[in-house]
Amino acid sequence: MSVNREVVYIKDWILEQIDSGAFVKHQPLPSQYEISRTLNKSRDDIELAFHELVTEQIISEHFQEGYYIKSKPLFLYPIDELKSITSMIELAGHTAGTLMISHDIEQPSIDDKRILKIEDGREITVIERIRTANEEPIVYCLDKINVAFLEGSQEILSHSLLEIMGRSKQLIVEYAESEIESIAYEPYISNALQCTPEESLLLFKQIHYNAQDEPILYSLNYFKSSQVRFVIKRTKKS
Repeated sequence: MSVNREVVYIKDWILEQIDSGAFVKHQPLPSQYEISRTLNKSRDDIELAFHELVTEQIISEHFQEGYYIKSKPLFLYPIDELKSITSMIELAGHTAGTLMISHDIEQPSIDDKRILKIEDGREITVIERIRTANEEPIVYCLDKINVAFLEGSQEILSHSLLEIMGRSKQLIVEYAESEIESIAYEPYISNALQCTPEESLLLFKQIHYNAQDEPILYSLNYFKSSQVRFVIKRTKKS
């Protein structure tokens, strides 16, 4: 990013300290003044190096606390695959768990009817829960299923929702339409996920369809941005 050799030298030195463990995670980095004295470099160049490392998401600035090594999320969620949150957690070597908040049969709202294409007076199943990894909250899930009774739903504490739905031919998910939105802070959900004040959320909205192109599941999943990152393989169109 920088054409200034002094800045590149400072960045490389900081990266070497991180790689060697000299700079420890969860502890503030030395101040710009301390690094300036250690390397005998100008404060302006140190400030530029810090700025570039923040831009590149290698370090982050905590208000009134200084700079810290930015932690890498433990969990990878592929956007281009229909993957359950359970499998995402287990793939990282953690134990997936569920904290149930509510599990009800409800009248769909106008928005629910529009999304799930409901034209009659049928009810839907609404499940609200927290997904955990090694008992730590990772994702808040609000799932709306286009049936009034979901067979096997009592097993939701120990099974993936997609697995349970897959037991009914009409509820097998074939594909989904997705969108991602960044949420700076949402009091109810941020508190439920035990987020720190500066920790943002990534809202992953999905409408799932069966083989008949019928919308059968509308999901709103709020991921802790410090724990989960989304990955996607993009290919060039011919």
